[in-house]
Amino acid sequence: MTIESPIWPSQLDHLRLNSNDPAMLADFYATAVGYHPTALEDGTTLLQGPGRRLVVGAGEAGERPYHGYRVANRRQLDEVRDFLQGQGLNTEPSPSTIFDQDAVAVRDPDGWLSVFGLPRRDLPSQKANNTRSALSLSGRLQHVVVATDNLARMMTFYEDVLGYVASDYCSADVDDPATRKVAFYRSDPEHHSFAVFGASAVGCDHHAYEVEDWNAIRDWADHMSALNIKIWWGPGRHGPGNNLFFMIKDPHGHQVEISAELETMPREMAARVWPLEERSLNLWGPGWIRD
Repeated sequence: MTIESPIWPSQLDHLRLNSNDPAMLADFYATAVGYHPTALEDGTTLLQGPGRRLVVGAGEAGERPYHGYRVANRRQLDEVRDFLQGQGLNTEPSPSTIFDQDAVAVRDPDGWLSVFGLPRRDLPSQKANNTRSALSLSGRLQHVVVATDNLARMMTFYEDVLGYVASDYCSADVDDPATRKVAFYRSDPEHHSFAVFGASAVGCDHHAYEVEDWNAIRDWADHMSALNIKIWWGPGRHGPGNNLFFMIKDPHGHQVEISAELETMPREMAARVWPLEERSLNLWGPGWIRD
């Protein structure tokens, strides 16, 4: 079923990451991924970099309480709220302290909370940076991925309830939709702002930053090397999305992806199907096959 959802176009604006040592986690992301930290009134830390924002707070190590998607304007936000309620969903108050108070949140079948809203205009501005550091490297927060042991229900929710647009699937049998194991979804022309992988349990998978080009991939890898942070997967090129990438892990084991050349697709372009094999996940070398 195809839905003309008012969620299109929206972009991933920020995530909240929790830690049993939030100061440590905030310092890691500030140093490794290039963020300037600001303490917020609720005790969390706002991390800001060029095209990227995170909120870090106290909680269970590795927990990701919500994903914040930025809409274009207040009219779209009102349309999104009306649409979600018209779909029979129970909307929730927004937990985001960096979106305006009228942001709207909705929970998927696995409990992940998506927040749609507009950025507050009274937050501290990001400081100018004139020294060579990760803050001078491109890296727009671009997509987030989860794992699930309930893939069919998650796919129905994102496709038929929220109206995200499917870009690609990976299937054990490309001719049998019942064998799909991975689904990539877009909320604007970029190949995916959200994806879900079939796995043995519900959990975080990774989040990603889109950089300018292959040279920026090199610069990020050199930066990680200088910090003695090893590349966990890559460099390589994904089949779905066609993007160059490498991944590292944060102190709680959460995967962080640096990506470039992500494919763009018009809204009307139909989803494709890839075989679930290493080559689909990495055209250059070993693939990460989730359990």
